[in-house]
Amino acid sequence: MIFRRSSFDRAYSRLTHQERQRVNLAVDRLEKSFGHPHEHGGLGIRSIGHFFECRAGLQIRVLFVVTGGDLILVTVGSHDAIRAYIKANS
Repeated sequence: MIFRRSSFDRAYSRLTHQERQRVNLAVDRLEKSFGHPHEHGGLGIRSIGHFFECRAGLQIRVLFVVTGGDLILVTVGSHDAIRAYIKANS
């Protein structure tokens, strides 16, 4: 199951319509394929400490954590925004 933190919702609301569409597609693919490495090709999922990151296009990244089998979307944004979030919340 996928849950969204309020930090994700705030960042998501600042995206353009096209960026939101890319994020929606990536999150849909993420839900179906996380934990099955051969199925999530193209999402660029990688571990960063206790967080995970996936790509939603060239410029947009989705940061999430896994808790008890659930995916919790933490924030979304550029590479730099994701790095800043991790630095501030590690």
